[in-house]
Amino acid sequence: MKLTSPISSVRAQRGVALLIALLILVIVSLMGVTAMKTSMFSAKISTGTQVDAMAFEGAESAVADAYAYLYGLEGLELQPLFNGQIIYRCLSGDTVKDTACEGNERLDSRGMVQAQSRIRQNGAEPVDGQEISYSGGGSTVVDYTFEIMGDSEVDDFKIDNHHLQQALKRGLFVPSDFSGRRVSSQP
Repeated sequence: MKLTSPISSVRAQRGVALLIALLILVIVSLMGVTAMKTSMFSAKISTGTQVDAMAFEGAESAVADAYAYLYGLEGLELQPLFNGQIIYRCLSGDTVKDTACEGNERLDSRGMVQAQSRIRQNGAEPVDGQEISYSGGGSTVVDYTFEIMGDSEVDDFKIDNHHLQQALKRGLFVPSDFSGRRVSSQP
């Protein structure tokens, strides 16, 4: 039988303790790297969601501005739309321009979101109970149909958003307003 001295037993245990400590260190390091990667992935998702929301809100703001502008137009101000003209509106900070956006015109204070709208007249339909007569030079009440397209872009992230909406505006139909443009006769 061989007896071991207490000194050699302590040395053997020190080697095992070092090995266990290194193993625990590797496991903790892997957990830290995994947590860091998860955190970075969550930050990317959060940023993407925020940018997508900014683009959505930019397009909605452009549509809301176009609605307000359209419903403020009356009589002769609508004439260009009846003749096929498209009205552009660019939202730039606190101002709105009556043109398409160019270059660095941005909606937000960080200069990331470009938002604009297009309005075009898309036909007219008689209001129920009304008839359109092209003879006699009279007029009747119709619902004018307008197409509003709100566009928003966030160039830094290559994200864009487009909202197409239809608006109805009731008014008097005068045949000379349309200058040969087709008008639907179906209610």
